[in-house]
Amino acid sequence: MEGAKIKNIIIVILLLLNGFLLFSVGGRWFEDSHSHEAARNSAIQVIRDSGVALEESAVPREMSLGAMQAQRDLARENSLASGLLGSEMMVEALGGDVYRYTSDRGWIQFHSSGEFIAEFEPGVFRATGETARHAAGVLETLDFDSQVLEDKTADGAGSISLRQRLGDVPLLDCQATVHYRDGSLVSITQGRRLLGEPRQTGGEEAMSMATALMRLYNGMKELGDISPRIESIPPAYTMSVSLSGPARLTPVWYVKTDTGAYQMDTQTGQINRAGSVGGTVVLADVTAETA
Repeated sequence: MEGAKIKNIIIVILLLLNGFLLFSVGGRWFEDSHSHEAARNSAIQVIRDSGVALEESAVPREMSLGAMQAQRDLARENSLASGLLGSEMMVEALGGDVYRYTSDRGWIQFHSSGEFIAEFEPGVFRATGETARHAAGVLETLDFDSQVLEDKTADGAGSISLRQRLGDVPLLDCQATVHYRDGSLVSITQGRRLLGEPRQTGGEEAMSMATALMRLYNGMKELGDISPRIESIPPAYTMSVSLSGPARLTPVWYVKTDTGAYQMDTQTGQINRAGSVGGTVVLADVTAETA
């Protein structure tokens, strides 16, 4: 009987201790969260006070992206080419880790940098519905989940530019231009795609939200490009490929202003004008049509 009482007392003590620890951790989390939000709001106000319009809703609430790596997968490339061109295709190694896959449907060529180009026989990939939807469907067979950047097609002819995305996150320098003639896909040019399955890496941690905002503002000043309004700051990735080893995905802020666009590395704070990449406006997200 006495043993049961002691056991119950120990259980009560452990429950009280767990409750105290939970309260302590919860209180610390609340303080950290409140401090983080206060610093973020203060940085936003500093930018506003400098004369730059910035809506609170345009600023990310946290630094959610980490650096990633992706290794080229030649077996997967072969499988993707087969899905597009059919199983009766030939493979040709052109040197420099460049491979071309050819069938009676046309050909597609992959490079170690992630670049790819293709030409197809007229009429093989005919768009039966919306051209942009068809283009997204063709690229999806290449593991290229996309969003439309620019649609210059009319009456089944012209070109469509699309950007790859990883989930909802855009890969700023992974794009492709798809060309149509007489209602059918005839070529893909200026293609660049994520090389393989991305994996999280260690390395540098992202700076705090307040630090990132102030670095953004100061970096734009250093470029001499202070704009009257910062319109949006969506998180994104850029991809860099070395001569050997995996590709690196670097988390950035893709900053859109009323006068231009910028990319800021959220680990180093380096900021650059986005150039033609940033100058392109996303027209629409489309649901892919099966090619």
